[in-house]
Parts: sequence; structure tokens; C-alpha cells
Amino acid sequence: MNQTGFAAAVKQAKDGIYLNVHTQPGARKGGLRGMHGDAVKIAVHEAAQNGRANQSLVAFVAKGMAVPKSDVQIVSGHSSRSKRIFVSGEEETLMQCCADWLSDA
Repeated sequence: MNQTGFAAAVKQAKDGIYLNVHTQPGARKGGLRGMHGDAVKIAVHEAAQNGRANQSLVAFVAKGMAVPKSDVQIVSGHSSRSKRIFVSGEEETLMQCCADWLSDA
């Protein structure tokens, strides 16, 4: 992902970072799919029923960022494909970790 895409999708905040995500639930194969406007597109295998896709998304982000699932929370867009996720932790470390993780997108 280029720096412009990264800057649009990730914002540093107090005690963590915010990540704009566009989800693709029910995908055959999960993973990073690049950019979708000012958000990172993430495909998850789980269907958008009973919060399963959201749980899968949280687990995927936590694994990619190398943080516990308890440090990742969806703060808006629970029933939408467009979501805002907060990852709590040390801001500079998370920004670098996120940049490394998203460099594959």
C-alpha cells in the first residue's frame, strides 16, 4: 500500500490507533485486499450473521497487528461494511506494526 493510502486509512490517537476498514464478509478466502477509498479492504470467510463476521475481523486484525483480540474493538459500523476499528496500545509501535502489516496490501 502506498503512503497516501496508509495515511488515509490509519490515524494515530491517544493510547492507540484508528483503522478505517471496508469488510467483505462471506469471502471464499480471507485476507487483505488493498484499498477501498480511504479504508483498508479486508475479506473474511464468516458470513455477516449474528456478529460472526465482526468477530472474524477482530481476530484477523489482532493477528495481523500482533496484539491480543482484547486490544481490538469495532467502534463504529457494527452492521455496515464500513467500520472504524480502534487498536489500543503504544501509538508509535502500533503505527509501525500497522505499516508493516499493510505493506502487503
